[in-house]
Amino acid sequence: MTSVLVTGAGGFIGRRVVCAANSAGYGVTAIVRKPCIGAVHSVIQHDLRFPLDNLPPADWIFHLAGAYAGAGDEELRRTDLEMGRNVIRCGLEAGIKNWVFASAAEVYGNVCGIATEATPTQPVIPYGRIKLMVERILLEKAKDISNCRVVVLRIGEVYGREGRLITELAARLKRGFCPWPRTRHVPLSFVHVDDVAQAFLCALQNAPAGISVYNVADDMPATWLDFLVRGARLLGVRPPVFLPETLVRLYAACGMLACRATGREPILTRHAVRLITTPKALSNSRLKHVLGFQPQYPSYSEGLEEALRDLSHHA
Repeated sequence: MTSVLVTGAGGFIGRRVVCAANSAGYGVTAIVRKPCIGAVHSVIQHDLRFPLDNLPPADWIFHLAGAYAGAGDEELRRTDLEMGRNVIRCGLEAGIKNWVFASAAEVYGNVCGIATEATPTQPVIPYGRIKLMVERILLEKAKDISNCRVVVLRIGEVYGREGRLITELAARLKRGFCPWPRTRHVPLSFVHVDDVAQAFLCALQNAPAGISVYNVADDMPATWLDFLVRGARLLGVRPPVFLPETLVRLYAACGMLACRATGREPILTRHAVRLITTPKALSNSRLKHVLGFQPQYPSYSEGLEEALRDLSHHA
């Protein structure tokens, strides 16, 4: 049985990856910060910001652990960068040669047109910068390992049932006030969380020897206007309010102050505003042709219908 270590297994994407790998018959060890995983081969509870010694034997590591994409440089360095360094060191010391790293479309920066894997990486927000740093650490460490398969997946805007984007968006739309930056025509690529999980399995099954990079996205780049209006229509509510970016930033700042007072984690931060106003349209051609990826949800339209099925205005 092929064995897989999955970091970030308790997260939104990680849970789906664990489920998909388990269903496909792989032996899964889930690494989680909090106990929250169901029936898998084994579970390791550990905060990956600190070294984890004596990893169990495994054929692959799927590294997904990380912080909120809207976090700032300091938090991402304390989490994503430290986690990446620790997982890479511990995994290589354990002799694990095969890796899939969950990177992000934000490594490309302000994409003009549609980004392919050959597009220069020029990240403009903290999330993209830290993801690119971890990519480079992994690739540098892996370049001299014989018979390795190291896969970097640069993932578009992930959505799906139970995901933060869908639950928060649905709640705000139902309340009747969902402010959104007026840069609503920014092009980007969405991808359903189940298709992200499929991409991990495609990498395990079909990745060539050596180091390879793939964009993970559906077939049809869209805009936030497309996505949000379609979501509102499916929910049976009014579409969002599009405001000047300065007003949305002010709204985000007020929300962060309120969250500090209540101890909750903020949803909309100034980095999150920058995140959603950065263009990131991706080509998934290489993923399809080399790894055999075929999205279950070819566009945001089909995916939103599934994600919002139980959240409609009339439910």
